Amino acid sequence: MAENKQNGNFWLAVFSLVGTTIGAGIFSLPYAFFKSGFLIGFLEFVALVAAVLLIQLIIGEIALRTKGKKRFIGYAEQYLGYRWKLFVTISTLLGGIGVILVYIILAGNFLSFIIGKSAVSSSLIFFAVWFLFILTKPRIFGKTELIFSFSIISIIILISSFNIGYINFNNFKDFNVDNVLLPYGVILFAISGYYVIPEMEDIIGTSKRKLKKAIIFGTLIPAAVYLFFIFIVLGVSGSLTSPDAISGLAGASNSKITLLLGSFLGLLAVSEASLSYGIYIKETLWYDFKINKWLAWFLTGAAPLALFLMGARNLIMIIGIVGALFFAFHAIVVLLIHKKSKSSEIKPDYEIKLPNFVYYLVGLAAIFGALLEVWYSLSL
Repeated sequence: MAENKQNGNFWLAVFSLVGTTIGAGIFSLPYAFFKSGFLIGFLEFVALVAAVLLIQLIIGEIALRTKGKKRFIGYAEQYLGYRWKLFVTISTLLGGIGVILVYIILAGNFLSFIIGKSAVSSSLIFFAVWFLFILTKPRIFGKTELIFSFSIISIIILISSFNIGYINFNNFKDFNVDNVLLPYGVILFAISGYYVIPEMEDIIGTSKRKLKKAIIFGTLIPAAVYLFFIFIVLGVSGSLTSPDAISGLAGASNSKITLLLGSFLGLLAVSEASLSYGIYIKETLWYDFKINKWLAWFLTGAAPLALFLMGARNLIMIIGIVGALFFAFHAIVVLLIHKKSKSSEIKPDYEIKLPNFVYYLVGLAAIFGALLEVWYSLSL
């Protein structure tokens, strides 16, 4: 009985990471692979998944070395000091604004296919509903994450079964070195789920030795789902591959079922992720910055809405910049915390041992990648 409970907790921890990772980012991946070429996109994907897995395993070790329940911001304060906590909090909030902006744009695209209104009008309708819902207590949504992740994977498989017979392998042959940087930020936006890892430690309970395996599974399962989705969409859509994936796929297969089912999938993924993120930002402003609850709620929605109304609607550009900058910043902070946490008296159930030069190499690579991605994205 105890062993069954431990196995159940293990898979619950795995799918908490899977559910956090699989979200809106999946829809822009086929377009990024199409623009760069499948081979270039695939090589970048493998390298970046490995980098993200390393960072997420390090966060798992930090969680095991740290007493009590803490979020990423708490780790920064404990190991690096108050100034770093403030820096991490502000950076997380700024990045969160970009993430929610992506959700507003994508949700508008998907909702427009369902209700027949323009993408801009649909985005504003989605925002209005989302803005009201983030007043709800987060417990309502936290318990549904497992259901959402299974639902999304199931719909992806269903859409793929309708279209797998239309795959043209010639669509995988082209490549364009001019767009070699395009997949970088898009992949990083899609594959990272680091902020749920401290919660995974709590879910696993006494079987802490299984945390490493849970992080590996929880990182690689979304990666496999993403590659399968990219293979189907790019293989069928070819030159019709769209930034939202679904409209291009439906156009290539001339299938209204694919358009409606895919739009529902997209709206489902974006809704779940945007609610979780919106509540997280609202509560960070409320609890950490001691801002009035109602003002915190207003600021959570006002910033991304203002950017949207000012014309920030280039989906691929925004995803690329947010993904690259977010990863660079968090990778550097995680590596700094990791070095400091080595002095903890608590012996973790696993340990990631890195030579000093690897810390500098990964940090510099993340900074350089982010700068290149920003430069490339702004030139689009």
